[in-house]
Amino acid sequence: MKKKDLLINTNGYILSLLEKILDANVEVKGIENIPKNNPRIFVANHFTRTEAMLVPYTMYNLTGKKVGVIADDSLFKTYFGDFLSNLGAMKKSDPLRNNHILGDLITSCKDWMVFPEGRMVKAKDIEKIGKHFCVKIDGTCQRVYTGASYFALLSQALREDYFNHKVKNFKKFQRKYFINDCSEINENDTMIVPINISYSKIRHGRNFLVDMVEKLMDSIGDNFKEELEIESNIVLNSKIIIQVLEPISTKELLKDYSKEPNHAKTISAIRYETTHNFMNKIYQSLTINFDHIFILILFLYPKKRINIKIFKRLIYLVINKLRNRDYFLDDDIDKDLIYLISYEKYKQYEEVLKIALTDEIIYDSNDEYIINKQKLLASYTHHSIRLKNILKVILNEVLVNESVVKLAKEYVNNNEEKINKKIVKLLRKQQKDSYLKSYMKFKEFADVKDINIGENKYLDLESSDTCIITVHGFSSSPKEVEELSIYLHSAGFAVYSPRLDGHGTSPEDLKDKKWEDWYKSVSQTITIASIKYKKVFIVGFSTGGLLSLLSSNKKYHEFTAIICINAALNLKDIRVKALLPAVSFWNDLVKRFNNNDYSKDYIDNNSENPDVNYDKFYIESIKQLSLLMEITRKNLKNVTQPCLILQAKDDPVVNASSAYEIHEKINSQNKDLQIIEANRHIIVKGEGKDELFEIILNFIKNNLYSQFLH
Repeated sequence: MKKKDLLINTNGYILSLLEKILDANVEVKGIENIPKNNPRIFVANHFTRTEAMLVPYTMYNLTGKKVGVIADDSLFKTYFGDFLSNLGAMKKSDPLRNNHILGDLITSCKDWMVFPEGRMVKAKDIEKIGKHFCVKIDGTCQRVYTGASYFALLSQALREDYFNHKVKNFKKFQRKYFINDCSEINENDTMIVPINISYSKIRHGRNFLVDMVEKLMDSIGDNFKEELEIESNIVLNSKIIIQVLEPISTKELLKDYSKEPNHAKTISAIRYETTHNFMNKIYQSLTINFDHIFILILFLYPKKRINIKIFKRLIYLVINKLRNRDYFLDDDIDKDLIYLISYEKYKQYEEVLKIALTDEIIYDSNDEYIINKQKLLASYTHHSIRLKNILKVILNEVLVNESVVKLAKEYVNNNEEKINKKIVKLLRKQQKDSYLKSYMKFKEFADVKDINIGENKYLDLESSDTCIITVHGFSSSPKEVEELSIYLHSAGFAVYSPRLDGHGTSPEDLKDKKWEDWYKSVSQTITIASIKYKKVFIVGFSTGGLLSLLSSNKKYHEFTAIICINAALNLKDIRVKALLPAVSFWNDLVKRFNNNDYSKDYIDNNSENPDVNYDKFYIESIKQLSLLMEITRKNLKNVTQPCLILQAKDDPVVNASSAYEIHEKINSQNKDLQIIEANRHIIVKGEGKDELFEIILNFIKNNLYSQFLH
C-alpha cells in the first residue's frame, strides 16, 4: 500500500495539514530492534495527539504492516477520523475492541500501538511511587495503565493454548477473536516493543496552520487551540525522534507460569511489573537535547544568581559528560557547541534563552542571570502549561531520568574555580584526542608528518597574566610558528599554538575539512587562554591571520589585540586564482558522466618549508580557504581591537594588496600597517625573523602599557 492509499480524500485544507504531519521531520533510531516475524505491540509515552497518527504511520512505512491504535471517540468526529480508521484505529468505546486486538496479535495480521499513560501527558509530569509510575494531571496522580501488558501476555497465552491443543472449540475461538478461515495463527511469540518519543525542541506561537484552521472553522475551543498551536509548531519546526528499544518476549515472561491453568491469575501476577519495567525503560531512554540541559542546570543550581559564562560552561561540561556515557542524545545537541563557550552567539542557546527571559524564569543582570525558580515551578492546568510554561514541561521530562539529574548535580555543586579548571582540562584533552585520532587514521600514509609536527603547543607561564595565541597557516602546523612562540615565551608571556583541524598529519586529513573546523580549533584555544589569563593577544600567520581577524567576532573582556602576518586575503598563486575554478568545473563535468578516473583532486605544492607543509593541496580544501577569505573580507568592518598588520613586500604567495585592504576596512582606532622587506612568504622563520619578532613584541608591550594607563 502506498502513502496516497492512506491519505483519505477529504477537504483539501485538512489533507494539507495531514500531509504536513506525515511529512514531519521524523528520525527513527533502533530500527534493528523491531522484530521481523513476530506479532508486535508497540508501547510509548504520549505527549501529543499527533503521535496517534504519526508513530503508527512511521511503523507502517518501516514494516509494511498496519498498526492499530485505540483513539478517543471524539477524534472520529473530526476530519482525521477516516484516516485513523483507514490506518487501523478503533474507538475507545468499541465493545469488541479487546477481542479484535487479541485476534490481531494472535495471527499477526496487524500490529498495535498502545499509550500506557492513558492520555496525553502535556506537563510530562511523571512520578514514581514505589515501583510504579503515575501520571500527574492537574495535581491528581493516575497510575500508568497495564492494558498493553494484558493484551500482549494474553495473546501469547492463547497462542500457547492453541499449539498445545488446549482450545476445545476452534470455531468459537475463531469467532471470538475475529480470526478468519484464511488467517493462520502465528507461531512466534508476541513481542512488546517499547518506544520513546522525544522532540528536539518544543515551541509555541502562531503559524500558518493555526491561521488556516481558524479561518476554516467558525469557532474552536481553547483546549483544541492549545493543541493545534503546540502540535503544528512541532510538525513544522521540531525534529521528532522515535527511539525503538529492545523488544520484550512474552514467552519469556510466561515461562515460569507454563503449568498455571488460570490465565487471568497468571497475567494478573505479572502485568503490573511488566508494565512498569518497560515504562521505566521508555522514560530512561529520553533523547536528551540542548533544552533539557539548559533548564536542568538552572533548576539544580544552588544559588539565586549564576554568572553567564559559568552557566554556559556548565552546559558544555554536562553535555560532554553525557556524550561519553550510555545515553540517547539528540544528534544536534553538541553541534558547534564550542561556540557556546567561546564568546559568540550560539543558536540553540539563544532560542531557549529567549523563552526563559520571556517567561520570566530568569532575569538578565549584567553578566549574571537571576533565577526565578518560583516562576519555573509555577503550576498551570493540563491544557495551559505548554503555552504558559513550556520550560517546566521540558524540565519535568528530564527529571524522570535520575542518572542524568545525578550527573548534572555533580557539576552544579562545584565552585567557579573548579568549573573553570574542568573546562580547561576538557578542552585540552579534546584537542589532544582530536590530533591523535587524526594521526592514527593517517599514520600509514607515505606522506604523513612526524608525530611531533602537529601537536598543539602550550607554553604556560604562571608569572604572567598575558597569553599570546600564535596561529599557523594553511596546510601547515604549530611547528611553523614555533620559533615565534618560543621568542614570545622567553619575553615573559604564555604562548599557545593550536593545530588547525586537518593539519599536521597528511594532506588527506585536510581534504574533507571545512573552514569552520579550523575556526573551531582557534575558538577552543581562545577559551582556554581567556580562562587562565587576563589578557589575550592573537597572532595569525597567513591563513592564521584570517582566522585571527575573524575571531574579532568574539566579545570577551580579555581580548586585547590582533596581529596578522601575511594574512591571505588575496593570493598571487595563479593555480588558485585561475586553475581552481577550471579544475572544479572539469571535476563536476566528468562526475556527471561517472568517469572519475579523469578527475583531478589536487594540485602540487612546492613549499618553502616541506618538512612542515603539505606537498599537495586538495581542491576541496582550497575551496574552503577561498570561503574563509570571503567571510573574513565581509567581517573586516567588525574588527575594532588594536591591530598590527605585517606584510612581506615581495611575498610570492599573498598579494601585498591584502594588507592595505585590511588596514582600510577594519574599524580599529589603533591600527598599524608595516611592510617588511622580504621576498618569502614564511617570514616567521629564517632570515629576517628577529626584526619581525621585535616589531611584534613592541606592539604587544605598547598595548599592555596603554591598557595599564587606562
